[in-house]
Amino acid sequence: MFKHNDKVTCTILSTKITDARISINIYGRPFICQNEKDGEKTKNLLGYIYSWALDKDFTDSLVTDLRRVEKTWHNLDYGDVIEGPIENQRTILVAFPNNVYAVSFNDNKNMSSCTYAAKYLQDIGYTIVQEVEEEMIEMTLEEVAKLKGVHVSKLRIKE
Repeated sequence: MFKHNDKVTCTILSTKITDARISINIYGRPFICQNEKDGEKTKNLLGYIYSWALDKDFTDSLVTDLRRVEKTWHNLDYGDVIEGPIENQRTILVAFPNNVYAVSFNDNKNMSSCTYAAKYLQDIGYTIVQEVEEEMIEMTLEEVAKLKGVHVSKLRIKE
């Protein structure tokens, strides 16, 4: 659903939060880090003042409308991916000062190959790769057995 450092918006106790990020601690507990509502603390506040604890399924009865912020050319961040006009040409952003991006063409986030203005990248056909949430698929053992063409007794579930 969400990952550490995702940009989000939400409402906490009727207060609309428009600048926030998800922090996930070493135990897998997620928090909304933001500057509006003080809640249960996490060690990694991601540069914000407050955090608000969530259940591991990213819910809380006092939090509504928790959504990932769609990436735009104005809010791209370290590690975000843009796609070039040539098929399968992916580029990882490694810096973003003043809307100028250093890019890596070899999936190495620690080594930059070139620096371009965002406007230039857009003009030559680069687009932002948005994260797509994978849909959870629920199946019974009988359905899996039918797909595989085996009897249920021949299935063994492993991690």
